[in-house]
Amino acid sequence: MDVDFDPGRFRVVFMGTPLIAVPFLEVLVRSKFEVSGVVSRPDRPAGRGYNIAPSPVSDFSRNHQIPVLTPLSLKHADDWKEIRNWSPDVIVVVAYGKILPKGLLELPRFGCINVHASILPQLRGASPIQWAILKGLRVTGLTVMKMDEGMDTGPVLASLPIPVDARETTPTLTRKMMEQGPPFLVKQLSAYLSGDLEPSPQEGQASVAPLIRKEDGKMDFTRPATEVDRHVRAMTPWPGAFCDSPLGVVKILSGSVYESEMPETGQPGTVVEDSRHRMLVSCGEGFYCVEEIQKPGKRVMTSEEFLRGHRDFPGVVLNATGNHLPNHL
Repeated sequence: MDVDFDPGRFRVVFMGTPLIAVPFLEVLVRSKFEVSGVVSRPDRPAGRGYNIAPSPVSDFSRNHQIPVLTPLSLKHADDWKEIRNWSPDVIVVVAYGKILPKGLLELPRFGCINVHASILPQLRGASPIQWAILKGLRVTGLTVMKMDEGMDTGPVLASLPIPVDARETTPTLTRKMMEQGPPFLVKQLSAYLSGDLEPSPQEGQASVAPLIRKEDGKMDFTRPATEVDRHVRAMTPWPGAFCDSPLGVVKILSGSVYESEMPETGQPGTVVEDSRHRMLVSCGEGFYCVEEIQKPGKRVMTSEEFLRGHRDFPGVVLNATGNHLPNHL
């Protein structure tokens, strides 16, 4: 990169919504780019009281006196005329949550740059962090790319590999990306704007990461225990892993694959108790050992606590035998 590169010469509009996007906006401000404005999703009900609250990106921007736009839609030019008034040299997008129309993509002279939470073309789509865990990937990462009209199909500026640990959850993997991603963005964006980095077409086999929905939290014990374990870790904290039981819908907050030998129970979803009084669930292959469980409206309990209070629970077959996990695995 040119040692004389001056970030202050470039007007940046930032588009993002959730907490993961905040460190990326913050690093642009700290790196002295001219952040002319921010675009985020509209304020929404949040918390137990469902009070209207700004998105994390909107909240950060308002606290730093950065103009914020929260349009309901971007379909028409009038929806983003304020962005045109900001005259951006480049638009940086991190987890904004809406499709950008062609006119907006073509507005900045350096185009729109997106930070996507996978090594493209793997895991194109809305939920790449969860799907990296669901698929059992050992390495995922971040890609800085120039956007086109497709879904995460644009040419790549650079990718940053990030290992996926054996006990990774969505929050822990998200935290890695929030820590490692912002300096990586600044480095690659600066090189691109200074003319030292050219976008290259994506190479390799593409895969998709569809949006995770509430119903995707439903557990399916006909799957191998290794997949059930990945499912629980991927669905933490939202929508959470859950299954039907005689007590109603119970949430499984954490657990692991049971490593010891156990006699077959026959039907997947059957609850058994091991010698340490922990709750095990029979799977299509092996057993899943529940560590934390929650009944409707009750506090989180260890599986030992739960079984002490429900001595007749071993033998119950959890009603999760349908194909309720996302079927893209």
